[in-house]
Amino acid sequence: MSPETKTPAYRERVLPSLGSFVPLLLIPPTGWLTLAMVNQALGLIVGIVAAAAIGTAMAMNSPVIELDDQQLRVGRAHIPLKHLANAEFIAKRNAFAERGPKLNIRAFIRFQMGVSTLVKVSVKDKNDPTPYWLFSSHHAEYLTALINKKTKKS
Repeated sequence: MSPETKTPAYRERVLPSLGSFVPLLLIPPTGWLTLAMVNQALGLIVGIVAAAAIGTAMAMNSPVIELDDQQLRVGRAHIPLKHLANAEFIAKRNAFAERGPKLNIRAFIRFQMGVSTLVKVSVKDKNDPTPYWLFSSHHAEYLTALINKKTKKS
């Protein structure tokens, strides 16, 4: 590890909820039924491999949230802390409205299936047309407090 590499103050891979993987259980029987006239064993194997591949893709494409002393990173996007204002915790009961009727079309969004708590961070950079970042987190309340603490320092 080089001296410039810093351990983030917060790091989370926002995996989908376990309920999001339940529909994958329908793929092996579908593969079996699809190829039943040709080869039942092959159909089952194809179904299992397809379900495993899709489940792996769901997990690997899950965004990683990282917060350090200089920036906030959500997936591939990142923003310096000096351009952030206050962060707000969005509870499950308000998440639907924030993702729907209250959503600003210019906002940066990154939602994850089955994760119902959100973090909303205002952007104070006048040159940035993005008014805020809205993203899913399993530990949204803790992350909100940490972002507010770090942005007050910068």
